[in-house]
This record gives sequence, structure tokens and C-alpha cells, in this order.
Amino acid sequence: MAQRKYSAILYVAILVALAATYGVYRIVDQARRAAAVPTRPVVVAKYDIRLGTAVNDWALQIEQWPEPVVPEGAIGSIDSVVGRVARVDIFPGDPMVPGRLSPEGTQPGLEAMITPGKRAVSIRVDDVSGLAGLIQPNARVDLLLSMDGATQRTARLFMSNMRVLAMGSEFLRDEDGEPINASVATLEVTPDEMERLAVATSQGRLQLALRAYQDAEIVKTKGATAADVMASLRDAPPVPPRTVRPPQPKQEPAPVVTQPAQPPVATPAPKPDSLTIPIFRGRSKTEEKFRKDSVRRDTIRP
Repeated sequence: MAQRKYSAILYVAILVALAATYGVYRIVDQARRAAAVPTRPVVVAKYDIRLGTAVNDWALQIEQWPEPVVPEGAIGSIDSVVGRVARVDIFPGDPMVPGRLSPEGTQPGLEAMITPGKRAVSIRVDDVSGLAGLIQPNARVDLLLSMDGATQRTARLFMSNMRVLAMGSEFLRDEDGEPINASVATLEVTPDEMERLAVATSQGRLQLALRAYQDAEIVKTKGATAADVMASLRDAPPVPPRTVRPPQPKQEPAPVVTQPAQPPVATPAPKPDSLTIPIFRGRSKTEEKFRKDSVRRDTIRP
């Protein structure tokens, strides 16, 4: 009887423990669901995708992003991205949004990089004015125009903050038929800028000036002429000429001769100019001084 009683108590304890465990699980699960943030699938780049190239499926992957941080218009299907052309450089981890991709049906190439409403124009620059190949696609440059005016040559900032679509090279030949390596810069311009640029390339010389990253400030200048350059040279403080001294022959140092030390010369003590004579009076003793010239020679005994 006692054994059945203990068994019943054990079964009741097990049922109470199971019920308590289930209750704690339900409470924790409800709290987890309440704190969970809903997510959405987002297609992101797995590898670098260069602008103007078609996107392949092996360069993409799907990640679950929290809905509050999902960019607007983010694409969640890889099939919707494959075959599209990148308008900008896409790096690993970047989400696929319509702004990074060209419209469907666009073929890979330069036309995929052009902003709607603008045009691509190529200008020829030499190796120096093209900054020796340091300008890369998608950089921003200023155009400096130098041309002969009515009286003198003038240089002025012609266009500012122009986007470079591509940089290339072509081989030309000079008057003697020798090959010349010339750089070609392809810029993104508006139709109005395209017309002015066509006149500038035929009338003067263009030089590119590379801008800093995210520097979109437009600077207005008055230009510079040959007279301005000469005036700046006149206003500059004169530089004193440097005096060039002829090289002096190297002189050997004179030998050092050591003189032997001379023994010290004894200086004779000065002779006293008086005579001191002791005088005794009883037990007292006194001294009297007499000058030598006050004593007669005949009174001094030898």
C-alpha cells in the first residue's frame, strides 16, 4: 500500500514538472516572437561587379535582412537581376536596387553607364594633360581651356565637376609619320555642354584637372592671360644672386712644436733699508731701527 502511495506521488510530481516546463516554454516562445524583427530576402553582390558589365548568377546571393534596414526597391529574386547591366561599380555585400542597374534590355558597354538625358563625348588629351593615366573611370575632373584671344593667349576654367566615363589610348602619327600615343577621355555632358566642348576642342587646348572625392563645389574664376603672368613675375620679390666662391686649396695644419719647460728663476729678496738693534735695560728688551744712510761709515765696526 505504501509503495502504491509513493508511486502515485512520483507520477504527480512528474506531471507537475512537465506542465511547468511547458508553461515556461510557451512564455519564452511568446516573448521571442514578440521581440523578433521581421526579415525579407535581399539579393546582394557576392563578388565585385564592374560598371558596364552584365550581372551573372554566380556573383549574387540571397540574405535575410531586417525589414527596417532593407533599402527601398531592393530586389529579392536572383532571376530578376541576372542579365542586367551594372550602372556603377558594385562591391561585395551591396544590395541590388534599381539605381545600381540599367533598365532591362540594355546591352553591356558604355551606353549602360550614361545618365538619362546626358551624352558621352570623347576628347583627345596628351599624356601630361591627362595626368599620366591617373584618372580612372567614374572620377570627376575640371576642364581647363587655353586658347589664343584677340591680343594674347588666355587660360580659364572651362567646365567643372565633369564625370569621366572611360579613359583610353589611341595611336596617332605626326607630320613625319612617327607614332604618337594620345589619351582619349570620354566625358558625360549635357547637350549644351557638348556644343561648347566641340568648339573648345577645335579652337584651343584642353587640360584635365582631377577633383577630390566628393568635392562638388563649383568655383568661378576670371581666367589668366600672359599679361597676368608677367605682372605676377614683376610683383615677385627679386632673388639675390648667389655668390659662388672658388674652392680654396686645402692647407695642411702647421706642426705643433713643444717647447721644453724652463726652470723657475729665483727672485732675490729685497735688501732691508734699515738696521734693527736690540737694546736691553735690565730684564726688558727693546728694538731700535736706524736707517742705513743715518749711520756714518766710520762708526760701524767691521
